[in-house]
Amino acid sequence: MTKNFKKGKIVACLDIGSSKVVCLIASINSGHVEILGYGHKESKGIVGSVVSDMKMAQKAITSVVAEAERMAGLNIDKLLVGISGNQVKSTRRDVSVKVASDIVKFSDIGNLANMVRSEFRKKNREIIHLIPLQYNLDDLPVVENPRYMSGDKLHAKFHVVSTSYNTVRNIENCLKRCQLSINSYVVEPYASSLSCLTENENNLGTLLIDIGGSSTSFCVIISKKLFYVGSSNIGGIHITKDISTILNIKFELAEKIKSLNNSLLISPLEEKELIKLKILDFEEGPEMVNINRLEFRDIIKARLEEMFELTKESLQKAGIPLDIIGNVVLTGGVTSTVGIDRLASEIFGKNVRIGYPTKPEGIPSEILNPTYSSCLGMMVFLKNMYLRERIKDGFEVKNSWFRQFIEKLAAI
Repeated sequence: MTKNFKKGKIVACLDIGSSKVVCLIASINSGHVEILGYGHKESKGIVGSVVSDMKMAQKAITSVVAEAERMAGLNIDKLLVGISGNQVKSTRRDVSVKVASDIVKFSDIGNLANMVRSEFRKKNREIIHLIPLQYNLDDLPVVENPRYMSGDKLHAKFHVVSTSYNTVRNIENCLKRCQLSINSYVVEPYASSLSCLTENENNLGTLLIDIGGSSTSFCVIISKKLFYVGSSNIGGIHITKDISTILNIKFELAEKIKSLNNSLLISPLEEKELIKLKILDFEEGPEMVNINRLEFRDIIKARLEEMFELTKESLQKAGIPLDIIGNVVLTGGVTSTVGIDRLASEIFGKNVRIGYPTKPEGIPSEILNPTYSSCLGMMVFLKNMYLRERIKDGFEVKNSWFRQFIEKLAAI
C-alpha cells in the first residue's frame, strides 16, 4: 500500500463481513481518490470479522484480492482492514498528566494517550480508535486544543474503541497466509459514516445504523467525532431464517422470496394478495409456497422492529440520550427493504434517511449503493491518513527526511 504509482499513492482496503468480502484498490493524488479496482465474493470462514475457519477465510480473501488486483492491473501488499462493530467495545477514559514545562507540548498530549494505550495493553485489548473528546487545563473550562497553553495539570477524556487481541491476531495470521499485511484498522460503522454523512449530520449529531448480514453495527457522530459504537446480534440473515422457518422452505429459496417481496409498504388492496411459488426440487416440506402479502410483510417487520429496539436499548444502557441525536441514517444491504426508513422513524422519533455513499467522489456506478458504504468509507479514512502524513502544522510534507524534521519541530 505504500507503493508509489504514476497515478498517485496506491491504497487498498478489505471489508470482511459475514455475508461478503470486499476489496477496493485506489490511488490518492492530492486528496483525490480514484477507484482502480474492486472485487467481492461470498464470505466463507469469517463470521462478523472473526476468522472461524482459517483455510476457507484464506481462500475467500485471496480470491477477492486477486480479482481487485486484476482490475487495477497491479499488486498490493498492505491493506486497511475493517472490524465489525460487534467485535469492539466502546468505553470512556479520564486521564491526567503534569505538564512538563511552562506550556503544553505535543509530548504532554502524547503521554495522555500512552497512558490509555498501556492500560488496554495490559488487558489484552487492541485499540482501534482513540478519540480525544475534550481537554481541560487545571480549573479552566473545556479546551479545544491545549497545545502552547500554560497550566500545571492537563486532563483529557478519551473515547476508546477496542477489540480483543486474539481477534486482530487471527486476522493478521490469515492475511500473512495470503501474503498480505495490515496497515491499520477501522471500525466498520465509523467507516460507513465517512462515506454517507453530510457536513450538517456530522456536526449536529447523527446515529448511523449499518445493517449487516449476521449483525447490526451502529455509531453516534457528534461534532465530527466518533462518540459511541455499539451493535446487536441481528442482521439480514435472521430475517431470511425467519422466513425459512415459518414457511418450512430452504434458506436459499427464502432469500429469493425476500428479495422479490421486500416491501413494508403495501396498500389495503394488496394485503390479501397471495405470494405463490412452486418448489421444483422439494424433498421435504411443501410443494408450493402460499402466503399473503400482509403476513409476509409482518415477518420482515417484526425482526426489523427488534433490531431497532435493541439499538435504542443499547444507547440507553450507555447513557446516551436520544435528545442529542438529530438524525438517523441507515445503510447496509437490508436498506433495500422498501419502507425501512419510515419504520425506523416511528421507533426513534427522528428524521431517517437511507445512507448512499457520496464520498469519495467519482465512485463507479456498480458499487454506488449502501452495501458498499463501509469499504468506500475506508477509502475516505485512507485519504485522511495520507493527508495527515503530508501536512504537519500547516507544512506540506513531501519526503521522509522533511517529515522527520517537521515532527521534531512539533515535539519541541
